[in-house]
Parts: sequence; C-alpha cells; structure tokens
Amino acid sequence: MGHSPLVRRLLWNLLPLVVVVVALWSTLWGREGLLARHEVKQQLYALQDQVAHLEDDNARMAARIRQLREDPDAVRRAAARQLLLVEPGTTVYRFE
Repeated sequence: MGHSPLVRRLLWNLLPLVVVVVALWSTLWGREGLLARHEVKQQLYALQDQVAHLEDDNARMAARIRQLREDPDAVRRAAARQLLLVEPGTTVYRFE
C-alpha cells in the first residue's frame, strides 16, 4: 500500500503528538493520575484529622472513667448532675 510522502510525513508528525496527548491526559486525569491522587490525599488528610479528634475524645473519656473509678466524690458529683441525686441535707438550687 503506497501512501504519498505527504500522508506519511503527516502520520509521522501526528503520531508522536497523539502519543504525547494521550500520555498527558492519562497523567492528569487517568484513574491514577495527578488529580485522582490529589483527591485521595485530601481524603487522607481529612481522615487523619478525624482520627486525631477521635483519639482526643478517647483520651478525655478514658481520663473521666479513671476519675470515676478512683474518686468517690467524682461519682457523687456526676450522679448529682445527671440524675439530680443528692445526699440528704444538701441544698439544691435549680435555675430554669
């Protein structure tokens, strides 16, 4: 099949351009391209932030549990606050 020199030259010039365009598109917008990786990194940072907050909450809760196990006064204060339980003779002030 004999192509004219113009067609061959056009093919040899366009083929590398097409390869470069496809490679660039794949690098930017492909399944593992830069934009997809950026999105995954953003999700990772958000999840790491969420984990840090949850770890802080867990540490606070563990300290509170330790306090309730070790300090009887802390248990009485918690009962008074949450269940409105007080010892006889205690004055209670309620604000509405």
